[in-house]
Amino acid sequence: MPVGIQSLHVKGINVSVSIKITNSCCHEVSIVDMSFSFNCIELIQKFEGCKLEAYLEPAGVWTIGWGTTYYPDGRMVRQGDAITQEEADGFLYSECHKNARSVSDFVKVDVNQNQFDALVSFTYNIGVGALKDSTLLRKLNKGDYEGAADEFKRWNKIVKDGQKVVSPGLVNRRNAEAALFRKPDGFGQPIKLEPSPQYSVSLLEGYRTEKNLVVVAYHNEQVIEIVELKTSLPDDVIDFFKQYPKAKKFDIAPANKEIPQGKRIIFNGRQAPRKEEENLLKRSQPLLYKGMSDDNLPGHEIRELQTRLQELDYYKSEPDGIFGNRTEKAVREFQVDVLGYAEADGKVGPKTWAALYSNAEIPSDKSKLSPGTYLRLTKTNRKDKYGCFVLILKYIKDGQLKGQLEVCSGKPGKQFFRTGSKSKSGSMEPLPEGKWYIKDIRWAGGKDVYSGTIFMPGVGPVTTPVIYKGPGETQRSDIEIHIDWNRNNHSPGTAGCIGVKNIADYKILVGWLRDTDPRDLYVDWDLGTCPKPSRKSI
Repeated sequence: MPVGIQSLHVKGINVSVSIKITNSCCHEVSIVDMSFSFNCIELIQKFEGCKLEAYLEPAGVWTIGWGTTYYPDGRMVRQGDAITQEEADGFLYSECHKNARSVSDFVKVDVNQNQFDALVSFTYNIGVGALKDSTLLRKLNKGDYEGAADEFKRWNKIVKDGQKVVSPGLVNRRNAEAALFRKPDGFGQPIKLEPSPQYSVSLLEGYRTEKNLVVVAYHNEQVIEIVELKTSLPDDVIDFFKQYPKAKKFDIAPANKEIPQGKRIIFNGRQAPRKEEENLLKRSQPLLYKGMSDDNLPGHEIRELQTRLQELDYYKSEPDGIFGNRTEKAVREFQVDVLGYAEADGKVGPKTWAALYSNAEIPSDKSKLSPGTYLRLTKTNRKDKYGCFVLILKYIKDGQLKGQLEVCSGKPGKQFFRTGSKSKSGSMEPLPEGKWYIKDIRWAGGKDVYSGTIFMPGVGPVTTPVIYKGPGETQRSDIEIHIDWNRNNHSPGTAGCIGVKNIADYKILVGWLRDTDPRDLYVDWDLGTCPKPSRKSI
């Protein structure tokens, strides 16, 4: 029950955090500690069906994917939402994992895998609360297995026009669940999904420093991660706390308590510019608009603008230093792709200048690069405003760094980086460490067409599939490099693919692939299993 509000003052803002303490009274401990199997997944998929765009159920609830009504972070599905197939599968696994924990908590007698799978499928459809209060559960906990199996058929009605009516679809589903519950053999292999770090956090503790707030995330007494907030904007702080949906408590550490030792993650928030953007803004680039020319400017700013737009494949003519119709058209197209329609005014101010060069500057790479031509994906210690780690995708040509992009992988709250053998299907975590093979670029609407037709919601108009090559094997498949199409909408991140931020950045990637046709992608999370690049392609 709620016991109070603690106000946190961070650089001039007040953040109110509600602290909830759950009742710790003794209760009967479950003897069930199981996980669902693919038999459960198959049963749910058979009756739920999958839609990648939100639809309204007869009960008036917005639904998406395999019957998802709430996303894993607690947000409700809304009208207009769209997801990828990988996200739909990931949401299904996540919900089954949550329901499996509830079934384990509620069931007080031994059950076999088929019985457990049937109960998880049943709970997926009717909800945790309904299971907890059901006669089915009471009979089962009394050891009346057959009586419990006979209870499935009672849950066969929907509300239509204010009246409960029998649904043929639910009749069939309840029969299938009861049949699986009674089945004495053909047990499925349990699917074990290790919780991602952010989802295991139960306590957050804040430490005041001279410059920033440092927050330590705990699971019980174990430090999960240490985050330094280099932002004081209210929206940023709210975004940060949303990354820990299971956290029940936030405390301010005593002034004399030392911050635990460990590597710190940097959370900049949405407004913090990157170093290259800061350098660009310091140059005081003038505001450029149609009708201007370099003849009336102190430098060659319009020619520089045209050259940069040409590099990004927006300006098709030779730079001439005159801001005419073609330059304005290229600027608007770039602004739509990167900044959105609301910012597409055809004028080039500080925001557009920063966006034009956001990934252009190549910092010195202090790590020793292996010879050969390939792509390399690594992890930084920074998180973006959504809670995804900022990843760096680098283009190495003949052992030299030629370009890099900031990308993401996995869903917020699922930022657990694993080796190939430990990365599970349906986890929605980043793609595993190892060597990958880059396949050909695929276009939804034709070569170099970035508008109009898209493959599916969340993927966008272009994608480049990659295939895991080792070491060993992994359950992860259907991994691609695509635009994070829903990044600024309701569903940032990916279900495991590599997400490029926008069309302009993807054009840079396409330029790399066409330059030397690299086929090797090395994903190195510093776990020790990524092979060293070689000159020879796979």
